[in-house]
Amino acid sequence: MQPLLSIEPSLLSSHITGFIEIDTQAIAQNLKTLQAMLPYSKCAPVLKADAYGFGLKEIAPLLRSKGCHSFFVAHLEEALILRGLLSDSHIYVLSGLLPQTADLFIDHSLIPVLNDFGMVKSWVEEAHKLSKELPCVLHFDTGMRRSGFDHTDLTKLLDTIELIGILDIHFIMSHLVSSQDSQDPLNQKQKKLFDALRDRFPKVPSSLADTGGIYLGPEFHYDIARPGKGLFGLYTPPPGTPTLLSCLKLMGRILQIRTARKGESVGYGATHVLTRDSKLATVGIGFADGYDRRLSNKTFMVIKGFKAPVVGRISMDYTVIDVTDVPESLCYAGGWVELVNDILTLDTLAHSIGTISRELSTGFGKRLARSYK
Repeated sequence: MQPLLSIEPSLLSSHITGFIEIDTQAIAQNLKTLQAMLPYSKCAPVLKADAYGFGLKEIAPLLRSKGCHSFFVAHLEEALILRGLLSDSHIYVLSGLLPQTADLFIDHSLIPVLNDFGMVKSWVEEAHKLSKELPCVLHFDTGMRRSGFDHTDLTKLLDTIELIGILDIHFIMSHLVSSQDSQDPLNQKQKKLFDALRDRFPKVPSSLADTGGIYLGPEFHYDIARPGKGLFGLYTPPPGTPTLLSCLKLMGRILQIRTARKGESVGYGATHVLTRDSKLATVGIGFADGYDRRLSNKTFMVIKGFKAPVVGRISMDYTVIDVTDVPESLCYAGGWVELVNDILTLDTLAHSIGTISRELSTGFGKRLARSYK
């Protein structure tokens, strides 16, 4: 595993206007927390979408070094990158076996999640060609209506169950719809459907729980759990349950400080009008960097513990904050502000604009420098 780099803001190149600091120790601690909740189940991280935006190339070797042997990604292109990083791990591809991709799965020892009867037939044909068992996962839809065997394909499979005798089924799986809400009756409804499917495959391991499913309790854990967002602190656990650490800080550089008078407006559309004579700072991060435009006039940044409200609309490259109440010695052109930190988390920001933290974490732009601490 390559050493991970940590950068102090003062050591960054003078042209850098924004950077993300990712705390790998916090990620490792979150993994440990989740594993402790799974005493009888394996923990197989989900690293789709570039590890939820945290960086697949840096995070996958870290988790492997902490004892993880199986991983999930969404698409085949992600699996090929991950295989280049991990030579000895099980890599499962959730989107399954698309036409003309079988050779890539076989050549790179990747494992498809079979989502319909057509995928099963194609994988069986490949197994017969090679005269050997091929590994796979069977995914059954118990309520998501997104992927997995529907009623029609399930009937076809059960009517020709001998067809899959040549396949090495690692486990069967389904995906919870509302695991973040422990009181939602859909959780028990899906579990009941999943248990009925498990009865049809009595010797095959099972997987149902995502991060939220882990927090639903042991009855949802089965043999394999698939945490994703929880590893990166992008999930707020229920009160009284093990907590997860925030893993990310987003920093932006102050480009300019200016004064403005009471009654003057700030930014596109004049959505904020100053109620006093003010001191404003322009920060070199905007929605092109993933600082969501919906946060306009709704959040704040932090300068050495002092809150500075975002005023006016966030534009593509810049955000304006009101630094009137920040000591002058702490606020200067070239200085740094915190847009996301351990208190002002992605979850907090996401909730304030009616979205989820994963939308924010996967939206960070390429201009942002990165450091791994």
